[in-house]
Amino acid sequence: MKKHMKAVHPWHVVLLNWAANSFGIAITGLAYLYVLPVPPEAQGTDVVRQNILLGVFFTVLSYVAVTLICVPQTHRALNWTVRGTEPTPDEQQRTLRLPWFLFKMSTTMWVIPAIVIFAWDVRISFAFGAILLIEVISSGLATAATAYLLTRMLLRTVTTRVLELAPPAPGTTKGVGQQAVFIWLLTSAIPVSAVVAIGGFAPWTQPSLDRLALTGVLIGGLVIASGFFATVLFAKSVGQPLCDLTQALEKIEAGDLSVRVPVNDPGEIGQLQAGFNRMVEAMREREQLRDLFGRHVGEDVARQALEHGVQLGGQEIEAAALFVDVIGSTTFAATKSPAEVVTALNRFFEVVVSVVDAHGGLVNKFEGDAALCIFGAPLALNDPAAAALSAAREMVRRLKDEVPELDAGVGVSQGLVIAGNIGATQRLEYTVIGDPVNEAARLTEQAKDRPERVVASQRIVDRADAGERNRWTFLEPLVLRGRLEPTVLAVPR
Repeated sequence: MKKHMKAVHPWHVVLLNWAANSFGIAITGLAYLYVLPVPPEAQGTDVVRQNILLGVFFTVLSYVAVTLICVPQTHRALNWTVRGTEPTPDEQQRTLRLPWFLFKMSTTMWVIPAIVIFAWDVRISFAFGAILLIEVISSGLATAATAYLLTRMLLRTVTTRVLELAPPAPGTTKGVGQQAVFIWLLTSAIPVSAVVAIGGFAPWTQPSLDRLALTGVLIGGLVIASGFFATVLFAKSVGQPLCDLTQALEKIEAGDLSVRVPVNDPGEIGQLQAGFNRMVEAMREREQLRDLFGRHVGEDVARQALEHGVQLGGQEIEAAALFVDVIGSTTFAATKSPAEVVTALNRFFEVVVSVVDAHGGLVNKFEGDAALCIFGAPLALNDPAAAALSAAREMVRRLKDEVPELDAGVGVSQGLVIAGNIGATQRLEYTVIGDPVNEAARLTEQAKDRPERVVASQRIVDRADAGERNRWTFLEPLVLRGRLEPTVLAVPR
């Protein structure tokens, strides 16, 4: 069980219900003695004493019944909170059913005495017996409903824990509308009907005008107070979860996907809370997948795929290609431990990715200790040639400063390429194919033998802006491996 969850002792629940019912019994007794209009034949001392004794007898009997029935049931339902362990499946069900069980017991302990008192007093006067029956039942139902709402509030924390383990299933409990009508009937409609019925017996009870007025004012006031109190409790039980959901939605709108609301209602509200948590979890998983997707294919490629969908095929565009490859990686791997090799390569690629991102390019793929970077695809650049050349110069400088244990050559070229999704519908990747990619790889081989460690083709230097073009100087033409025509090479000044 969660350490921060406060234990709810079974006696807490029992004492709460005892207190609520004792208050209801006291109000009912006072109403009988000083408020209810009873017929003249029922006003004798013997009749009053007999009804008071009956009331005391059933009160004591109800306490005994609570001790023998409700206490063990409550203990079986909530003992796990005292033990400090997770509830068993049986204890989960008992915990969720406990408020309704106590309500039924409370109602029974009011209805049975009401029927007995009616049978006892109807011999004196039917009107007298009927008035007492109506008063006891209406008071009892209002008391039981109020105790039910108080019990649900007291058990909110343990209900939350149970519903975390076993979320509420649709259709297993009454809906919010049904509960609202249920509370209204018990705490307002039936007590008001009792006031109306008592007034309807006035021709038989023959109360004085003052007594009838006092009855209407006091009982009406009690009905208003009890109805208001029960409505506030019910509104709080619905409003607080909705307020929590509203605040959670605001956090999600602000980008916080770690939010979670407690599931503390076994009905429709609880289903809404559980559904909200499932939705946030799904959003969190989707965001994780999106982040992972972006890390694998690049943020720009991922964004386009999410916005426009993924289709096989490509388009011909003008783009610059930058190829970077580690020099002497075989010797480095042979003289270092695998952990050292991986650490160095990660630092190496961290610099590569940082530089390419800063210049608006895309690290298209990693090939062992090499990387292919694209400028101008999938997002267009105003001057992909200048961006690639500038990135190449900065990359070489930063690699020397930040990863001195690894040396690398960088080749840069530009031209028409086919950029798009290559593969099958089940497995594909975004890539670029074309002569500039091949030429960049060949230029990297030349760069490994140059002190500048970066070589570009004349065509990419010619297409860059004047500021970047002036930073390069041309070398003698050279026939690159696998090519037929000579290529004019360029290196930084």
